Amino acid sequence: MNRFIIATVLVCLWLTGCNDRQTLKLSFDTYLARVANVLNTAPPELRAPAPLPSLPGQRELQVQQPRISAGLLDTLKLGECRLLGLVSEHNGPVGKSQQAGPVFMYHLQFQQGLNTCLAQSNNDSLTHWLSELKAQKAPLLPGFYWNMMIAEPDIRAALTPRARPVAADHSGFQATYDAFSLFADLNPQHPQTTAVSSDVFTEQLSGLYNNDYLGELYYSLHSASHYLGESLNFLTQLEQFNCGPAGQDDAKRLRNAMEHYYIKDIQAQLTELDRHFVRLAPLLEQSLQPPPERADAMAEYRAWYASGLNSRLYTEYRQLTLEHAKAWQTFLRRCDLSPG
Repeated sequence: MNRFIIATVLVCLWLTGCNDRQTLKLSFDTYLARVANVLNTAPPELRAPAPLPSLPGQRELQVQQPRISAGLLDTLKLGECRLLGLVSEHNGPVGKSQQAGPVFMYHLQFQQGLNTCLAQSNNDSLTHWLSELKAQKAPLLPGFYWNMMIAEPDIRAALTPRARPVAADHSGFQATYDAFSLFADLNPQHPQTTAVSSDVFTEQLSGLYNNDYLGELYYSLHSASHYLGESLNFLTQLEQFNCGPAGQDDAKRLRNAMEHYYIKDIQAQLTELDRHFVRLAPLLEQSLQPPPERADAMAEYRAWYASGLNSRLYTEYRQLTLEHAKAWQTFLRRCDLSPG
């Protein structure tokens, strides 16, 4: 008996989670069913959205970085810049097994340490050596940054489109926003790179652990576009609706269905998703600028998700939102109805 009760509770929790994830589809189903009822016809059966383009494979995107080493005597000069400990840690057993994120942080902190040492050095020989070392290592920093963005496991997982929508509570957005804000600030292609501690970096990166919000946001906007497109195909029936005196009551019922089930429910859900993508879009564009040799491999992903507000995912969603609104505006004008 106890096993049956536990099993029943687990099934209920599972179903609740599924329904929570399907709020947008259920809302479109209800909305179109109400409109269909007034039109005295069957509502459309909403199909699943097509799969989204995925993030290319890590090997396809990663860039090989040359290793720059110095002799023992030269390396000891780094002690004058208080960089010897950083280098020793990086070359130790733990450092050699680090993921792409900490590797980038090492090279960033090393570069910033060189800059500080150069600014403070009064030794011509040391200054000359540090300048040569900086000239060798500085051009490599963008490559380490790029490898971090497409190879660090938690970042890569966050950038992967999911096949499920955002949960109703939108949990995960703030941690995603904070992490990509930091990544955008750290991009060495910008004139000034933000100084950040390893602890701050680790804290922001940890916010992406088991956090699929971004990939779910991709799917939510994509599925919204799909359901809007299906809705528009169905709403072509409004063009033949009789707006004469005999149809005025039904016209008002159609307007009320649109306002109650679309504007108050669906549009409210989409507004929050829209707002979140608008905030994340410039950060994704700034963070995912590939080196020239990886531009082709990354082109489709960037076109879909990382071209700011020109990203295909967003422009299709906005276009269909406007077309849906226009369909109802045309109907209301033709039937001489104002919004309720």
